[in-house]
Amino acid sequence: MVNSSKENLRKVSVKVIENAIYEGIVNITHKLPEDIKKALKDSYSTETDSTGKYIINQLIKNYEIAAKERVPLCQDTGSITIFIEIGQDVYLSDGYILSAVNKAVSWATADKYLRCSVVDDPITRKNNNDNTPAVIYTEYARGDRVKLYIMAKGGGSENASTSAMLPLKYADKDKLKEYIISWVKQNAAKSCPPLVVGIGLGGTFDYVSVLAKKALLRKIDSRNKSSFYNKFEKELLADINKLNIGPMGLGGKTTALAVYIEQHPTHITSLPIAINLDCHSHRVIKIVI
Repeated sequence: MVNSSKENLRKVSVKVIENAIYEGIVNITHKLPEDIKKALKDSYSTETDSTGKYIINQLIKNYEIAAKERVPLCQDTGSITIFIEIGQDVYLSDGYILSAVNKAVSWATADKYLRCSVVDDPITRKNNNDNTPAVIYTEYARGDRVKLYIMAKGGGSENASTSAMLPLKYADKDKLKEYIISWVKQNAAKSCPPLVVGIGLGGTFDYVSVLAKKALLRKIDSRNKSSFYNKFEKELLADINKLNIGPMGLGGKTTALAVYIEQHPTHITSLPIAINLDCHSHRVIKIVI
């Protein structure tokens, strides 16, 4: 019989989680992740279009000024999505974790790190003035740690994203590639490229969009665990960068910095897909407690 008493669990205060989320939001509003900064600098070296090269240089200056002056990387500070991975050997204390998460988001808004970007209803559209509730996903894992993945995502790139239930004729890499490239070609310029492209494949109608967003949590140059999908990601990135959309949609070879796929088993009759674009201001942070 498993002894599940609190004495055998690691105690984590939700107040610690609240403070960590607040600090994480403060960080990502004005500090671009190191992997994205490196990718932009690398793309400046390889970009051959003069306009594209100029724009990348301006993006680099922008993130340097934002970090120095502690001002937002973009006027659209985004809406907050948080993935919480809770170790099964963790005991949460001192409150309710979802309330703590939203308190941290509200706190960051009150301190002017986030613009008031969330309306309380899709139709009536009254601004709720504190960006809550955040979109929160919780998962359980082995171990005694709490992992937080915080994403601030702007409306432009989110609006240029999609999900669909494809006919099974698309269960072919070349046809699927055509579908993805076509979508990116139509929507990349709306999303402030260079982009990070997150793709979900499989699962169900609802879960495939979560997969696409989780794909955006990966670090630049990370590898898909599947050799097939690792190769597919590289092919998609190369083909997207041949579209000549370029930085901010004004031409060049740097349309995307990375393409990532998260795949999941699915029903024999289904082929769910979601494509979640994110802009050059790719604001993601991982915190382990």
